[in-house]
Amino acid sequence: MQHPKWLALVALAFPLIVSAKDLQTEERLFLDAYSGKSRDYVEENLGKPVKKESAIKPQNADQILQEKGQAVSGNGDNVEMWYYRGKIQYAPKKYFNTAELTFANDKCVNITFANKK
Repeated sequence: MQHPKWLALVALAFPLIVSAKDLQTEERLFLDAYSGKSRDYVEENLGKPVKKESAIKPQNADQILQEKGQAVSGNGDNVEMWYYRGKIQYAPKKYFNTAELTFANDKCVNITFANKK
């Protein structure tokens, strides 16, 4: 049975109709697409995260690092974690519950997938 030509056109146009934030993706493709990217790029393509958290440096961290000879001068990194739900496919019809993207100074430096609630 031969498929109508319009079906081929719909298949080609589908990625243009559906926004990137509504599409799920496989692990490797997701890692390649968002590793090293800016917050603006991620939000533009995935939409707003369901949750954001900022990393907080413990009150005596600088003192402990100085005692161990590991002190670094400066204000440190601006670290933020963004959470997305159900975006990453790891098996047919199975998706990770959570994807955590960690940004340091506006660059995605770590991506973690988990099935935590």
